[in-house]
Amino acid sequence: MTKAKIKKAQQRLEKWQLSHADINSLRKAYQAKVLDWVVTSMEFEKEPVSMSRLKELLEKEKTSLVR
Repeated sequence: MTKAKIKKAQQRLEKWQLSHADINSLRKAYQAKVLDWVVTSMEFEKEPVSMSRLKELLEKEKTSLVR
């Protein structure tokens, strides 16, 4: 990486850290990305799953926990 790219990455990181300074904001940011990470991981493992299927399974799980 060039110095300019490193500096730009550092600035993006600092901006992200400032925008997620409190724990609730940080938690929401991670929760928003978890499904993306799962989809990517499943593709890597040669067991692809669609985002819509994951969301369907999560909703099903949420409703079963409420009962």
